Amino acid sequence: MGRVRPNHMRKHTFVTALPTRLAALAALGLLITACGNESSEVGAPAPETDESAPAPETDESTPTPEGEEDESTPAPEGEDGEASEETDADVELTIERTVSGEDGLAPEAGFEEGTWTLTCSPADGDHPDPEAACAEIEEVGTEPFVMDTTDRACTMQIGGPEEAHVTGHVYETEIDTEFNKRNGCEINRFDQVHTVLNP
Repeated sequence: MGRVRPNHMRKHTFVTALPTRLAALAALGLLITACGNESSEVGAPAPETDESAPAPETDESTPTPEGEEDESTPAPEGEDGEASEETDADVELTIERTVSGEDGLAPEAGFEEGTWTLTCSPADGDHPDPEAACAEIEEVGTEPFVMDTTDRACTMQIGGPEEAHVTGHVYETEIDTEFNKRNGCEINRFDQVHTVLNP
């Protein structure tokens, strides 16, 4: 009878301790699970971006800041002498008038040193009377502008100190010649285009 009591107490102690241990293990498991979830949330990768999404639109109409040139805008023609517009005039002349000062003769009335421009069809330029000058050129043609009197027998007379250097073109003929009054042939030649040289 004395051995039965100790065995009965051991069984009772084992049975009452078991639920306590199971509860402790369950609590430990919950604690480990909670820690694992927190660490996964802290180290979780950032959400991926959608590369197929369109980029935000930019305003291409932003005005060019003041003082800066827009390279896409072409420069206007004729500025700074870079691109000059050619004329389609039938006649285009530059007339440079001078006085030689030789022989003590005075130039005829109205003849002064200076440079004029003249165009015909249309009649224009800073010539004093482009319409009359163009009418004269239409009448005499290119001959006075290309005439060479070097080998001609001309009277030895001097009509005056007037000289004119004319360059350009008359119709399709390029012109680069000098008018003067140093002999009879040159006086006659000067008079054929008198309105051009001294209207």
